[in-house]
Amino acid sequence: MIKRSTAFTGAILLIASTLALGSENVDAQPAPKRVNATAAVQAAFLKRIDAYIALHKRLEAMLPALPKDATPLQIDQNQRALADLVIQARKDAKPGDLFTPDLRRLIHRFMARAFSGPRGAQARKYVHDEPHAVMPDINKRYPDTVPLATMPLRVLEWLPKLPDELEYRFVDNHLILMDVHAHVILDYVRNAIPPATAAAR
Repeated sequence: MIKRSTAFTGAILLIASTLALGSENVDAQPAPKRVNATAAVQAAFLKRIDAYIALHKRLEAMLPALPKDATPLQIDQNQRALADLVIQARKDAKPGDLFTPDLRRLIHRFMARAFSGPRGAQARKYVHDEPHAVMPDINKRYPDTVPLATMPLRVLEWLPKLPDELEYRFVDNHLILMDVHAHVILDYVRNAIPPATAAAR
């Protein structure tokens, strides 16, 4: 009886120990991470930007290299030649290819805050210092007659950081994405800057 009881007790202890170990393994598993929706949208945007930059570099490599002491005329000719290649390569480009609907919604939401209050009014003055009511057009050269609007720092601090080849700019109240080397508009968000009365609320 004593031997049988000892064996039985040992079996019970072994089972209990196995169950406890299994429980520890379950508890040790990392909890699923909660996805930040804003970060996910911005990350997806940067992937699209990476794909465009790869195209940009392939096209730029097709052109003769500019000399270190290039003249303004040579720079302009190179810029326009690259623009032609970009436009041809993106002949089917359309609004939303880079600024997708989910990103546009985020941008509108942020701009409503960025251009509200006294600081927002000041930022609006920077952008609209020289009014230029022009509707941007994808795959078109940025108008030579329209000065580049100043980008408020509080806007740039939120927008995903771009590589040197690209810039955010405002044309009237519209946010554009521009290839700086080609001076071509790649995509835009219409009415990104809300009306002053709406931003004041």
